[in-house]
Amino acid sequence: PPGWPATKNKTQLKLSPRLGVAFPVTLNSKLYFNYGHFFQRPNIHFLYNLTVSPGSAIVPTPDLEMAKTIAYEFGYEQRFLHNYLANVSFYYKDVKNEPLNRTFIDYFEELYVSKYFPDAYNDTRGIELRFEKNLGRFITFWSNFEYMLQSSGRSGLYQVFENRLRAREEMRFANLDIRQPRQRAHFNFNLHSPFNWGPKLFDSHPFGGIYLNIYYEWRDGGEQIINPQEAEDKQIRIQVVDYSNADLRASKVMKLAGIDLELVLTVQNLLNQKRLSFQNMTTAQFDRYKDSLHFPHESGDQKGNDKLGEWNKEHIDVGWFTAPLFLNPQRVLLGLRIRF
Repeated sequence: PPGWPATKNKTQLKLSPRLGVAFPVTLNSKLYFNYGHFFQRPNIHFLYNLTVSPGSAIVPTPDLEMAKTIAYEFGYEQRFLHNYLANVSFYYKDVKNEPLNRTFIDYFEELYVSKYFPDAYNDTRGIELRFEKNLGRFITFWSNFEYMLQSSGRSGLYQVFENRLRAREEMRFANLDIRQPRQRAHFNFNLHSPFNWGPKLFDSHPFGGIYLNIYYEWRDGGEQIINPQEAEDKQIRIQVVDYSNADLRASKVMKLAGIDLELVLTVQNLLNQKRLSFQNMTTAQFDRYKDSLHFPHESGDQKGNDKLGEWNKEHIDVGWFTAPLFLNPQRVLLGLRIRF
């Protein structure tokens, strides 16, 4: 902005070494190890955006340091029956210098100015099992299952007060947050036929050029604390409903006068599942919903095995205004692609 102090551009020069080693155990199996340093440029609005409003401002941070990831992976891969591949891998990722905002507050607490600093860090470790068939005339697929544990933390100051009597409030609230282990799985199935496959009818192959893809995803819902305002020893953790979804894409390619026509059908949320988005509830609505659930830690008639996110039981109260609560409708899309 005009009149602001200007400094010379700061150049960041980083080395990003990578190492990959594979050792064949047999003709159809191998051990492998991967190691690398990776850098991520901060989001551009952290670097250049300026927001000014009465009593506060967010100023650009053009010299914000890039986040750094150090990744390790060790795995074993086995091929069998020629076209099938099984893989197990163990991985660890250490991430540092991710951006967090820091606010500077004047003595009378009338002006708040924020900018970004590389104060966040996290690490991820886990195991992945993968089974796939990448080659095939009619059928290919891949699937995986992953068990992952994450932790994250924050360093540096959250607020900087000109009034030093308030300095005790400057440190960030949490040094380390260890999340519950999570599992997730994916399955991707492809059914396809060669373009010239099958009987010929009117100079075309009705059963050729067909493509069908089904993608399924599942994620463990984990746990959530329903009384975070309480002391840690009194906090109650409850199970959250697992996430799952299936999508379908199908297409058929036809030739007409030297032009390829592809009819495409896409179905999002193939199984027409309804998922409750309780984050969109008002505070009062969420409190009524939470009180209507029957949890294992409760007693009497209130005791049960409900999970946060359930909605289709008689005793559960989600309120009368449900328009913003179910945001995953089934969508069917038809398209035509023309290739010359």
